[in-house]
Amino acid sequence: MAETLTLGIDFGTSAVKAVALDAAGGVRALASAAYQTDKPAPDRAEQDPQDWWRGLGEVSRTVMAAIGTAGIGAIGLSGQLNGIVLVDRSGAVLRPSLIWLDQRCAEETAELETRHAGRLAETASSPISPIAVLPKLQWLARHEPKTMRRTARVFQVKDYILWRLTGVAATEANEASATLLMDLGRRAWVDDLVDLAGLAPAQLPPIRPSAAVAGHVHDAAASATGLPAGVPVVPGSGDTGALAVGCGAYEAGVAAVTLGTAGHVVAAAPNRGPGAVNGLWRMAHVSADRELWLGLIPAGGLSIAWLRNLAAGFGGAATGFEALERLLAAAQAGSAGATFLPFLEGAGTPWNDPQRLAGFANLNVTHGAAELVRAVYEGVAFNIRACLDAFEAAGVGLSRIHLAEGGASSPAWCQIIADALDRDVHVVAERDTSAVGAAILARAAIEKADLAAIVARSVRIERVHRPEPAHRAAMDAAWRRFCRHAGGAVE
Repeated sequence: MAETLTLGIDFGTSAVKAVALDAAGGVRALASAAYQTDKPAPDRAEQDPQDWWRGLGEVSRTVMAAIGTAGIGAIGLSGQLNGIVLVDRSGAVLRPSLIWLDQRCAEETAELETRHAGRLAETASSPISPIAVLPKLQWLARHEPKTMRRTARVFQVKDYILWRLTGVAATEANEASATLLMDLGRRAWVDDLVDLAGLAPAQLPPIRPSAAVAGHVHDAAASATGLPAGVPVVPGSGDTGALAVGCGAYEAGVAAVTLGTAGHVVAAAPNRGPGAVNGLWRMAHVSADRELWLGLIPAGGLSIAWLRNLAAGFGGAATGFEALERLLAAAQAGSAGATFLPFLEGAGTPWNDPQRLAGFANLNVTHGAAELVRAVYEGVAFNIRACLDAFEAAGVGLSRIHLAEGGASSPAWCQIIADALDRDVHVVAERDTSAVGAAILARAAIEKADLAAIVARSVRIERVHRPEPAHRAAMDAAWRRFCRHAGGAVE
């Protein structure tokens, strides 16, 4: 009998990634395909949904060729949150997707703060942010009314893919909870907020369980993507919920830290009454008996990519990540006093201020390239610490830190994070944790088994980085400088 695998597919900010897992959590195949983000203005970020679909076909065919005779028992989806896809009655996409990085709706966000903060505190219990779907839809209603009048359905990224694969419109609570349109306690759309967005409830997909089969791959989608026809597809989760599963942060007490384009710090928390908490995004967990809280660093890994591109602009010798790591090794812990605020896309948790931007501070003539490079890495690490402090100040104890995705590939950065947090950091073996989490959710659908048990057998720790005692004094001083210059919520 052929082995039955599950396939997790994650539509991230810069690429689609696919992972085929066996029943023990072993990776049997993986693939990725990049796509472009258009930035027509500094506050705008758009993607073409057809690029996601083309990328899906590319990774699907690669994985299917790699797994040989093994079969795909189910597919789970994950994706970047708060990316809007507008579709007309014929199924045509009406405009490029405004993804989460798009912040053109600053005016609408300010109006929500002024006029509707109380109502949103009762329902969404998360920061009012231009990242979210609600103010983006308000911007579209105000500036592109003809497009909105032609809109029959509104999807987010992975839910658009689910619909194209199966013909079924569905989402799940983790993704829906990030939009500011869902009541976190009831896990249901809020009619008056949907109306405020200029929509009718029927234009939004129904909210389904993460690990319940929503539909099956139809023949046309199979032909277009290379996926087998008839395979069940589960809604999976937004990237935050999926990465929590894929990092082993399903149960309370474990925080998952991922460093892709953005940095995410997520942990399970008890269900609680309405209200915002310490600048954290309160979101739905993939299990209904708890919540998932998110600390967001909008330019987590992006800060390092920016640094690499900056170095390339100056020309000279190698400027890749390896060159940055050589400079890291040449600098002392604490960056000799240099400080970097990693707010290249605005300040996330705990400040939640898109107008608070990045910068170096405390520089003097003795600082060179090595100190500035290390300051950028340390700045992101200290933002992680600020997120963890926000969790613990809200009563969510964290006894273990799991680290994954791009930043986890750098032992030097992992050590900086351990030193900055003054905690052990457990590096997860598989980097593409949102795709892994989606595959685990698909496994739960076909096995009808306890999700916690599947997570426990599927997630492996590759190595542990422990704080270096010799760095403690310098990093404590650097943390105090970071707090002083970042100001506000961490003072």
